[in-house]
Amino acid sequence: MTGGSARFVGAPILAVWAAARTGAGYVTLAVPFSVVPVAQSHLLSIPVVGGLEKEGAFAADALQGILSEVKHIDAVVLGPGMGATNETQAFVGAVQAWAAEAKVPLVLDADALCSTLCDALLTTASPAATQLVAAQPAAASLAAVRPRETPKPILTPHAGELERLLKATSCRTAEELAQKLGAVVVAKGPNTTITDGTRTEICTEGTPALAKAGTGDVLGGIIGGLLAQGMEPFEAAWLGVIIHARAGIAAETSQGRRSVVAEDLLNEISFALQVMSA
Repeated sequence: MTGGSARFVGAPILAVWAAARTGAGYVTLAVPFSVVPVAQSHLLSIPVVGGLEKEGAFAADALQGILSEVKHIDAVVLGPGMGATNETQAFVGAVQAWAAEAKVPLVLDADALCSTLCDALLTTASPAATQLVAAQPAAASLAAVRPRETPKPILTPHAGELERLLKATSCRTAEELAQKLGAVVVAKGPNTTITDGTRTEICTEGTPALAKAGTGDVLGGIIGGLLAQGMEPFEAAWLGVIIHARAGIAAETSQGRRSVVAEDLLNEISFALQVMSA
């Protein structure tokens, strides 16, 4: 699990707890060095490692230091609370390139989505987009940098992020976006769409109680936890969305719709798993 910044400390903590609750046996959280003490205070049983930082967020060259501390990686969730700066986007590019070479399943969430479509962003012809791509040549094209046998990355955009991604790629639908990127897209919303461009599933379960800050971080962690246990990307995304939805319903039942917060979902993941396996 990789994310966090001085401003957004909670997001990666939610995600890493969700991965652990979903059954990933040994989960590690990587955050910028200054965030380590805060994360450790919330994660008594989960190791926390620090990465080089600049102005409270990951520095472009943070990856090698993190890899030196984590010896075995089955899956990566990248992005929760990370912030979107030129430095963090270069870091995302480096992680994408490493995951492709290492053939490690990758979930790109939240701020990591800003750099996923570097080639496509160039079509906007905006100076900001051109500057962003120039800062991270290693991530110039998600599809080009990934060998065929590498698991498809999973993108988890909410409605606003999906709209930007579709505009950047001139795609009309999540299915077209998945085809163009060779990815699995989880388009979050009242009816969440999960698609790899060929297969598409729509989850109509859930509750408006899930429309709260941090619940998307929990979903990313759930999917990452399933990937770490060897599940294929499309299946992990589809099952992860269902677990998340049912945990949200259980949280609403116990807390009331108005009072549900993202932390409540963590305690209901086990309930959702038990019900599904009964």
